[in-house]
Amino acid sequence: MTGGTSGLGLYVARELLRQGHSITVTGRNEQALAELQQLGARATHWDMSRQHRQEDWPTSLLDTDYDVVILNAGVGFFKQHDELSAQEIQSMLLVNVEIPMLLARYHSPFMQRREDGLLLFIGSLAGRMASPKASVYAASKHALTGYVQGLRMELMQTNVKVSIVQPGPIDTPFIDKADETGGYKKALGKHILSIEQVGEVVMRQLIKPKGEVLVPDLLGVGAKFAQLTPLLFERFGRKIYAKK
Repeated sequence: MTGGTSGLGLYVARELLRQGHSITVTGRNEQALAELQQLGARATHWDMSRQHRQEDWPTSLLDTDYDVVILNAGVGFFKQHDELSAQEIQSMLLVNVEIPMLLARYHSPFMQRREDGLLLFIGSLAGRMASPKASVYAASKHALTGYVQGLRMELMQTNVKVSIVQPGPIDTPFIDKADETGGYKKALGKHILSIEQVGEVVMRQLIKPKGEVLVPDLLGVGAKFAQLTPLLFERFGRKIYAKK
């Protein structure tokens, strides 16, 4: 599991350990890594923004016997496009798009030879509908969604399954870091998802994976509407998203 020390990743890691699974977790949160290690996980520090070349990856990631690889890492900065720094743009594209592709590219051949495995990506509803102050973040998630769709078709004739969970905003430190003003979280109000809500969906995917799951259902309908009538969605959706 990459990015396993975020709120969602930590929840899933704890559940897997509670069920008796052997897991490897990477992330940057030293405190969370230490906790998971005490619970029995193999926990490895990995700053993928600095260690993005394969030769710099932690050696634990190079194991070939994983039944499931959960690609959960993500970074976002919610600002107007012209307020984003070049480094922030590059970071979102690297962590949200390039690293998941490289990890899938590495692990897929081993799963194909074993004729079993699951590549589970954690995306975002932003990968189905963009919004103001999240143009680059949405672009990175659109790219990940497109990659997963193509990858799923490439592996369709194998026993390697490819799935993506596309959640709406989750009440985790990710939002606080992405929007330091706090306006986005306040605007979401009761529509923000809990870690448990999304975590349960992820756990179900491990048992019976679907190609794509949108969470929650209501926002999923909105995402489909945005794809069918993008210009109409932009006209009315902008007024809603302008609150953040």
